[in-house]
Amino acid sequence: MNLEDFRAEWIEDLRVAAEANQSDPHSEFVLDAVDRLSEAEEVENVEVGYFEGLGRRNAKMMIDGYAFDAVDKSCVLLLSDYSNNELAETLTLTDINRLYNNMRVLVEAALDGYIIDNKFEESSSGYMFANEAKRHFANGEISKFRFYILTDKKLSDKIKNLKKDPIVGKQVDLNAWDISRFYNLYASTQGKEEIEIDSSIVDGGGIPYVGATNEDDYSAYLAVVPGRFLADIYLEYGSRLLEGNVRSFLSNRGKVNKAIRGTILQEPTMFFAYNNGIAATATEIETKQENGRHLITRIKDMQIINGGQTTASIANAVLQDKADLAEIYVPMKLSVVNHDKAKEMIPTISRSANSQNKVDEADFFSNHPYHIRLEEYSRRVLAPPVDGNQYQTAWFYERARGQYVQEQMKLTRGDRKKFQLKNPKTQLLRKVDVAKFMNSYEQRPHIVSRGAQFNMRNFAEMIGKQWDPSTQNTSFNEYYWKKLIALAILFKQTEKIVSGQDWYQEIKAYRANIVTYSIAIIMHQVETDHPGKTLDFLKIWNSQSLSSELEAQIIKTTRKVFDFITRDDRTTLNVTEWCKKEDCWKRAQNYNFTLLGSFVESLINTSDEFEEKVVAQKEQKVSNEINAEIELINLGADYWRRVQEFGRNDKLLSEMEDGLLTVAANFETTGRIPSDKQAKLIMQIRNRLFDEGLSRNL
Repeated sequence: MNLEDFRAEWIEDLRVAAEANQSDPHSEFVLDAVDRLSEAEEVENVEVGYFEGLGRRNAKMMIDGYAFDAVDKSCVLLLSDYSNNELAETLTLTDINRLYNNMRVLVEAALDGYIIDNKFEESSSGYMFANEAKRHFANGEISKFRFYILTDKKLSDKIKNLKKDPIVGKQVDLNAWDISRFYNLYASTQGKEEIEIDSSIVDGGGIPYVGATNEDDYSAYLAVVPGRFLADIYLEYGSRLLEGNVRSFLSNRGKVNKAIRGTILQEPTMFFAYNNGIAATATEIETKQENGRHLITRIKDMQIINGGQTTASIANAVLQDKADLAEIYVPMKLSVVNHDKAKEMIPTISRSANSQNKVDEADFFSNHPYHIRLEEYSRRVLAPPVDGNQYQTAWFYERARGQYVQEQMKLTRGDRKKFQLKNPKTQLLRKVDVAKFMNSYEQRPHIVSRGAQFNMRNFAEMIGKQWDPSTQNTSFNEYYWKKLIALAILFKQTEKIVSGQDWYQEIKAYRANIVTYSIAIIMHQVETDHPGKTLDFLKIWNSQSLSSELEAQIIKTTRKVFDFITRDDRTTLNVTEWCKKEDCWKRAQNYNFTLLGSFVESLINTSDEFEEKVVAQKEQKVSNEINAEIELINLGADYWRRVQEFGRNDKLLSEMEDGLLTVAANFETTGRIPSDKQAKLIMQIRNRLFDEGLSRNL
């Protein structure tokens, strides 16, 4: 797909989404663009909401969304310029300056109290931003401003530099995401914009290194990195430099590590001795030899997978303490992974690198059997045809980021249309979506409201506890998949219903909070007031839609949820922040929500659902047994010999386990295929060895 095709398809998708969601293409563009940037880990937890007003001297103020990045202490503002035209227009420097000034005026009016003092509408995103910005700034939690201009236009070739002066003494980064940049993101195999670091600027012409390993798909280097260089790249790229799991870990750590800061300021010459250093990955490096020294001069797609706290501490020492880093040097282990293998290998390397830290196993979640099973059902179980169509469709599950795009990259335009017909983009599911749907259903709306990454970690922990190989996990079966899709339909339709309500059109805020709380409330009320009853999830699956009774209940509940979360007696002024608190959910459970009689009559007995579950569990048990034998054979005898060798070398096998692996390691020569029971036991042995350090890329 070329740039023109990408743009035409995107615009058409946005128009379809606008019609389906009863909104407008401009609003859909903002939501989709932010979603793409979030997926690429460019931004996180953006509060999407349009705001327009007049500041001092009638200067225009505008934003489409904002966020505060706790990791690199940046304040993020986004504003769009969407043309919705068939032919791409040009985004000029004049356009950029106008849009930037709209955001800059807002920041200044927020920090000097103008917005709050002039009593702008408290439910507006501008007021909410101003309130949070003042608090973050007062607490020293803003070190720089990151401005994003989002557009379907093409950036003028004449524009070479977007440098802007500091605001209130803080660094400003201005990013223009035009259609070409979005296309490059789409085409990226990593699903994110690559970082390319010029390390030749280091004194001496590069970073000194020693080669440790050199294989076809992987090479490793030991290096010593100047603290100043590490601080500079962190201040430039911020949290983008940190691998996703490390970012999540750091955002929960609170204040900068005092011990690291103390060493930087008081014993800089001992930093190298006291600190464990950092571990990083890259997809490519450039090196040179000079005066007998081996130097790294360029690093492509660098990601810090361990040592994020060290990196952030060094950068903060510069920002807060004006520290001189001339004597700070940091040991670095750099793993360079073949670009095509990066998606698979980097999470595994990250997992191993963080094994000594308190980073939950569930954070490294893409390869978890739970997701593998969902992916399997996604490709195998087709949804019933609807709206008079004579064909079935699939709900495409992305176990790994970018799968949906990657499967289309090499298709012809005709084949791509066929693929999209079978796998419509409206039925694309990601891990963060599943976490959002399930935690809403499980009555954790305050968790969902805390953002995609936090919610994902919470859900991962829950699945990690529920997933038990010894039980064959038969509860995660075809019925579970259909119920999950029913919840997806419920969530998406609730979003649409909220967007179409007159009361929402007036405020256009808090939709995400309203939706998750409404679903949680409905489930809570059914559970509390009508025990023994539940939603008919199979009916939703079979019709791929909601009943009129359920839609009526959603209309009623969503309005009452809005009234509840915006009540004057909330303990936190910011509505979005209030929804994140457990106290908000506890209050909601005791609020006067009620269920419509017609909706109650549409519920089914939980015993009926139980029967469906039992049948599905039996089918899953048979499937597990068959799949275990098939997987064992497909992996091949050589694979099992390597598994056995790992177990033997580390003395991790009992005599019985070693005997079973011997059968698996020799089945090609002996012709003796392990029985169903043996295959299951062998798989369990292998899964246990994974936890002991066995590579998943064996």
